[in-house]
Amino acid sequence: MRESGQPRTIREQRGQALVEFALILPLAFVLIANAINFGGFLFAWITVADAARAGANYWGTGHATAGGLGQPTSTQVSAVITQGVSSLLNKSSLAVRVCQNFNGTTDCTAPVPSDPEPTYYAVGVVDVTYTYKPLIPTFNFRGVGVSLGFFPAGGTTVHRRAVMRIMN
Repeated sequence: MRESGQPRTIREQRGQALVEFALILPLAFVLIANAINFGGFLFAWITVADAARAGANYWGTGHATAGGLGQPTSTQVSAVITQGVSSLLNKSSLAVRVCQNFNGTTDCTAPVPSDPEPTYYAVGVVDVTYTYKPLIPTFNFRGVGVSLGFFPAGGTTVHRRAVMRIMN
């Protein structure tokens, strides 16, 4: 036992540092895991938005490009979108819907806005839905109602919609 006024020994300081490290390590792990998951979510959100935009752009200008064979089909637009999200992990959850409103006639059940000049233009809608699953699963303590993650274990839905006018 040391007397008052004497400095602590190195052995006492090492024990204190070890206890502090053991207390802070779980918090640091949770913060790092959530930062990685949030970065993965932002990557998925940007990728889905870009794929919807690329599909809409291809659909709207596909027939106007050099060597274009005509208006792209919904299958061709879906292929462009699927290729755009090929870097995402949970590709099986991808859902693509391509709809068109031409002279008041809609080719799908989704609400598609009408165009003010329906004889010259059609309105096209590209809907892309993706379910993001966290890269690092987080701990859930259901008995206490505490979750140590931002995202639910089942995933978070990312939905982007692109609307454009298509020349007839």
